[in-house]
Amino acid sequence: MPFDATWSRRGLAALHAMLDVDDRTRRDMIQFLFDEGFWDAHRLTWDAAVARWNDGKNPSKTTFFKVGELWALALRFERHQLFLAVMESLGYTVRRTPTEERRQALLEQMVDAMTRCEQTLEASRAELARLGAPETCREVPAVYGDPVRFSRDDAPGGF
Repeated sequence: MPFDATWSRRGLAALHAMLDVDDRTRRDMIQFLFDEGFWDAHRLTWDAAVARWNDGKNPSKTTFFKVGELWALALRFERHQLFLAVMESLGYTVRRTPTEERRQALLEQMVDAMTRCEQTLEASRAELARLGAPETCREVPAVYGDPVRFSRDDAPGGF
């Protein structure tokens, strides 16, 4: 798909669908960006933040929203229009996963992680036990029966 004016208009329309909200919601969204550390309240006044918000929606300006900002806003305020447009443009069919299905998937991930962790711990404990165990060297006599002697008791000098 070429990146032409139609593609650009679709993206801008999705951005506006996500961010063109009533004044109260816009205020809450901007405050959220401050509260979550996306925007710095020490360097950005409220009026400057509103201007930045508006500039981020204007393609002729040099100020843009960061992906993390848009993602966080979409998640917190249930404004998914831009991401749905991206998925459609990429050819994906998106469906919202029900909460219980998501919960079950997360529980399964936790069980898998705990199983892998337990296996790793077991292997590490076994290796530590092997490192801590005294080395045993089995003596095998050359002639079965009597123990092997390297010197004779009656030889001069012990040899």
